[in-house]
Amino acid sequence: MHSLKNELVNKASQLGFDRIKFMQVRQLELWDEEIKVRRQLDPDTARYWEERRLTASYASVMEDGRTFIVASYQYAPYRFEESSGKGYFNAHYAAYPKGRQAMQELAAILIESGFAAVVDPPLPIKQIAYLSGIGCFGKNGLIHNETNGSLMTLHLILTNAPLPVDVPNESCITDCGSCARCIHSCPTGAISNNGRVILSKCLRYHMLSPGIIPRDIREKMGSRMLGCEDCQACCPKNRARFQETVEPEVQIFDIMEILISHSSLKALMERIGKLVGKNYARAQRILSMAAIAAGNSGNPAYVEPLSRLIYHPHPQIRAHSAWAIGKIGGASARAVLEAALTKEDDPRVREELQYALARLEL
Repeated sequence: MHSLKNELVNKASQLGFDRIKFMQVRQLELWDEEIKVRRQLDPDTARYWEERRLTASYASVMEDGRTFIVASYQYAPYRFEESSGKGYFNAHYAAYPKGRQAMQELAAILIESGFAAVVDPPLPIKQIAYLSGIGCFGKNGLIHNETNGSLMTLHLILTNAPLPVDVPNESCITDCGSCARCIHSCPTGAISNNGRVILSKCLRYHMLSPGIIPRDIREKMGSRMLGCEDCQACCPKNRARFQETVEPEVQIFDIMEILISHSSLKALMERIGKLVGKNYARAQRILSMAAIAAGNSGNPAYVEPLSRLIYHPHPQIRAHSAWAIGKIGGASARAVLEAALTKEDDPRVREELQYALARLEL
């Protein structure tokens, strides 16, 4: 088992993992207790935890599980210009599929050795990462360490291989002390004083969601399409990493391209799916987010394509397009909104059209 562990450690280093920890499996009772608290704190998002279908019981995933293998895959943050006409996306989402694929290669070694291995099982990985010694919790709920800050993706293997385990983490759950920069930096006040994130206030929670996003959230989204790094960018643990930003490998969110190509986004969805995963390549939701980004830009060039989207078959897109036109304003905005209002039957979209028209009076 020692030689197998060494093989995994060496391979992990070759694959780009900077840390890998081996931990004896255990029940994770703290998860269930914490979810009860979060449901009470934010009842509007209580169903979110059920939909994730995470469990505190490793035995429900692998009855004879023996070892957790946790690894962190580091990445550099992207360089981004707000006025570029491109939608922002967090480098985490491009790094995660690479880390998961690398973890699959580690699992293959275990399987070839005659053991079972499940990659990224439905278990609370951040709690396991903390217990294993990968890092500590920040007040923003993310795991960080002295090497990477919080700029890493976390990956887990549950296996029945009885591998030698590392010394578990017995330090305090967080090393943030009195620092509260992440709490104060959150544009919507989603991070509570005890470090719990209030999902209904979190920008990321609403991104690419299927419904009409609340107006106060839209106003704070800026040109974000996927992800938000405000609480990470201000963190002292990440200071050095944010001085080493890189250009995105591929620019996948050109706002004008999305708006004018709304009826033929198949090629774009393939590009997005290839980079960040097919679960994020949802044309209607991306189009909806692009409308919000266009509105927040204030660029009058977006009014013309938005004036076509205001008749889109999906209410969410019509609502966000109406809001965006009202926010941008301009000479043609009123006529566009009034014409759409005469043809709109959905009460939610009518409300957005009326709000947008009222906004033009301000």
